[in-house]
Amino acid sequence: MRGRLPSPAMVVALIALVVALSGTAVAAITYAQNAGAVDGKSAVSSDVGLSAAKGKLVATAASGTSRGRIPGRFVSDVMRGGATSITKYLRAVDNQPGPMVAIATIDGIGKFEAQCRDQDPAPNVKSTQTVISFTASQPGGVNVSRLTGRDIENSRDGIIFTALPTQAVPVISIADTMFQLIMQSGSKTVFVSGSARSDANHTPNAACLIWGIGLRVG
Repeated sequence: MRGRLPSPAMVVALIALVVALSGTAVAAITYAQNAGAVDGKSAVSSDVGLSAAKGKLVATAASGTSRGRIPGRFVSDVMRGGATSITKYLRAVDNQPGPMVAIATIDGIGKFEAQCRDQDPAPNVKSTQTVISFTASQPGGVNVSRLTGRDIENSRDGIIFTALPTQAVPVISIADTMFQLIMQSGSKTVFVSGSARSDANHTPNAACLIWGIGLRVG
């Protein structure tokens, strides 16, 4: 008994099925090869060398001081930096100097602290004085150029000094003024601009308001 040949329609259907299945297999292989890739590029860990990372994505560091960041050697020709807010509202304590409070820490440079003092000896009446100091965090110190509102008003040059980690140095010690600092340590340069003012002065609720920003390059 002779078998029947498949009809032309059946031949076309079988060819289409084979092509479709082949395409699915190729797509599956391609997907498996590029799983987890972005635009066809796979990632390498942050501890590989530059040659191993060429043409690939670089993962952020999983531990250490650079945790969550891409190590600097991969972006050495890109300007790096950041901003630090310097903002605090401090209530004066009646007839007391008040506590020294941390207001900002800038990595690789140091920390700023502030104090809101009551200068009025009368009970329950406060007249504020804002004191801001800086302590370097680097063993070799931090080079500082400082200007305050009075310096700017009188066209004075900035006061230049080296702040050491062993001693806090004054930034301002006045009720209402502005201050500007240029700070340098190693490859890091920071520009700080801020102001301080009294709030509700000569009342029981007097306070010191401090606001500003530190911009870091390097």
